[in-house]
Amino acid sequence: MAQDDRTNMQRIAAILKSFDAENTPRRTQEILTELGMSRSTGFGLLRALLARGWLERSDHGRVRLGPQARDLAHAAFEAPAPTRPGPMVADPRRSPEREATPELEWDPALVRMVDTGRYRKQPPCRIGFSNASTSNPWRRAMMQSLSYARKIAQAQIAEMLVTDAEDDPDLQLTQVNDLVAQGIDLLLISIASVNHDPLSDRLAALADDGLPIVAVDRRPKDRSSLVSFVTASDHRIGRVSALWMAEHLGGRGRVWMLSGLEGASPALRRQQAALSVFSEFPGITVENVSYTDWTEQGGADAVARLLGETGQAPDGVWCDSGLQGVGSVRRFLGMGGAVPAHTGGDVNEMYRLCVQERVPMVALDYPASMGARALELSLEVLAGSIVPQRIEVPVQIVLPRGCETASVKADAWAELHVQWDLPADAILSQGPALREPQSSFRPRMSA
Repeated sequence: MAQDDRTNMQRIAAILKSFDAENTPRRTQEILTELGMSRSTGFGLLRALLARGWLERSDHGRVRLGPQARDLAHAAFEAPAPTRPGPMVADPRRSPEREATPELEWDPALVRMVDTGRYRKQPPCRIGFSNASTSNPWRRAMMQSLSYARKIAQAQIAEMLVTDAEDDPDLQLTQVNDLVAQGIDLLLISIASVNHDPLSDRLAALADDGLPIVAVDRRPKDRSSLVSFVTASDHRIGRVSALWMAEHLGGRGRVWMLSGLEGASPALRRQQAALSVFSEFPGITVENVSYTDWTEQGGADAVARLLGETGQAPDGVWCDSGLQGVGSVRRFLGMGGAVPAHTGGDVNEMYRLCVQERVPMVALDYPASMGARALELSLEVLAGSIVPQRIEVPVQIVLPRGCETASVKADAWAELHVQWDLPADAILSQGPALREPQSSFRPRMSA
């Protein structure tokens, strides 16, 4: 191989290796600067990689790994437990050593697939949805998204039975049994608490009996009972938001952490990822971790309590969602003076407050549109298709202009993402259902 060819191969390898574990889109100039390439050489290689599918274009002039580079991309994927329902489609590239790796968070292989031929049923079908709750705007938005998809697919669905567990796992267990007694063909579920063993055990028994189960948003403790899980990367939300906070504070400062609902898997995973990042910055002190139930009042109460205990505002408030972030920001605004840097998106009012009051913030919206995707997937299962074992709906980074840090760049600007004509509690990630009248999305509730 000629020296020039060898050099170009090394440059191409360096470009492909420059993407992170989630294949986050990057600015082309940022890549070339980091790798020390000239514009003429670097952009020529980038164009060639784009033309051949090794890279693909994203928005805001960014690129990411393309379909030809999937073996190199670190696609978001939670280490799976053995799956009970249906045989797995084997991936010959996966080694026994790789399979034995404990607590694997990211897997560079393609998403593992499940053959659901055993569940094939002639439509129309009966689907039961056991919802953890409708206790906050995000959960109601997710329900609207699912109901929007149900309206589109109404010819395939004879009946959809929906229950609301009110965040009570014991109630959810009773409701699941009621749904099964009504002869459903598939159970779609969002778990009230990942730590509730009786519910997890019941789902495992139902899976053994041949009932297909799809989880959305929150999974059970025993993942092997699931055919598939539709979610978004809680690890990415926790990690990126904490990294932004640490970098925005220059690696030094006092941080309060306001998590969502204790026992809910998204809250636990985001918190764990954020704490891991903060631990890498010796100058960052995490003074407190509080639970807020993902409510505005919960956020306000936590801040009031911590102010009473410490007598001093922190440098930053890490929130895993704007649902409680709104309460925190409003509490500080009520005191006068500067509002600490915040994290947390999802709800329209969080963006309104931070943009209007110029509060430094980063947001990664947890996509409520996963409700629609979960119902689509459920219908694919009942059609006997081969489906992914895990589906992650993309999460974008939203920042006000001027708030980017060395590692965290905006996929969208908060000033453009906020919707001034929509209600304060609008969830901006629920897809086409966002601007539909809420009254049109009311599936039949089970007894």
